[in-house]
Amino acid sequence: MNLPAPAPRLTFRRVAAVLEVLGIYLAGGLVTDWIIAALKLQPSNPLPGFRVDISDAALLTASWQLGLLLLLQYAGWFLLIIPINAWHRRRGPAAYGLTRAGASWSALTLAGLGTVALAYWPALGVSFANKFYHLGETVPWRQALFDTSWRRWEFWVFIGVASWGVVALLEELFFRGYCQRRLAEDWGDGPAIVGVSCLFVFAHRQYFSLDAYNLGMLVSLTTLAVGFGVIFAVTRSIVPSFIAHALINVPATPLWQGISLAACLVVAAVIWPRGRERLRQAFAGARTPSCLWLGLAGAGWVIAARQFDALSQLALGLVVCAVVLHAIERRRNARAAAGSRAKEPAQAVDSVR
Repeated sequence: MNLPAPAPRLTFRRVAAVLEVLGIYLAGGLVTDWIIAALKLQPSNPLPGFRVDISDAALLTASWQLGLLLLLQYAGWFLLIIPINAWHRRRGPAAYGLTRAGASWSALTLAGLGTVALAYWPALGVSFANKFYHLGETVPWRQALFDTSWRRWEFWVFIGVASWGVVALLEELFFRGYCQRRLAEDWGDGPAIVGVSCLFVFAHRQYFSLDAYNLGMLVSLTTLAVGFGVIFAVTRSIVPSFIAHALINVPATPLWQGISLAACLVVAAVIWPRGRERLRQAFAGARTPSCLWLGLAGAGWVIAARQFDALSQLALGLVVCAVVLHAIERRRNARAAAGSRAKEPAQAVDSVR
């Protein structure tokens, strides 16, 4: 049985966990810049220039450009994460949620579908209503994506990279497989879910406009992020959250949005008791101050990073501080273990006497 750590030591570890996650979130960008400079690459982001009349050839080019950009972005993060995880003796795919964790594929698939039903209907409702009542504007590239022709395979290749395929997998690996798991080790599942959900939501800057549509999408995205976090905490696998993430990212016409909304509401009404139980399970023992603190830390860090470019340099220092704190903690544990082993022979002699 593992005894709870003393309060000062637990606080020490919690600070290290926050420094590590927030530091890597920004420092990964620096590593990406170093990779680009070392390889003399010139990656470009095709999204700002996306046009409604984009050609088939341009869509394929944009797919390649965006795929390369995503590969470089996440390489910057995981080139920091993987060595630190290995140092913590967290190795292999299971350390990032790439596991069934003892569950069957059918159970994980149903868990993902249930997450869609319970968490997706607010976003569907906002999007569906916006088709009939003008609630607000989205960013130009996103509107062009909705308005361009979907009746060509090149479009679905691009969407596979930009939305339901590559992006969904990489985001789940980073936000749930690394960030949430790392924070949950020292903060518990509930606060980790809240903190990473805020980090995830505020990273989606395309919804930051003061109108009904974008505010509604931010609230809906929060619901989805919490849903992804809860199902990951319960199953310890990113398979259900990836399935849910991929499905909600598939573009749909107003007709299919209406059908999906009705289906989600019906299924959610049926499975809500089980969903509520999973929610309680994930947040069991969670303290409200811890949830609020991590939520504010996640949201505030993303907002501050947009205002102050120098934070990227500071972030690398945070990662170094986190590693130093981990090293101090490991040294303390080693000394404590050595002291316990030294006492055992003396206790054995006393018992014989």
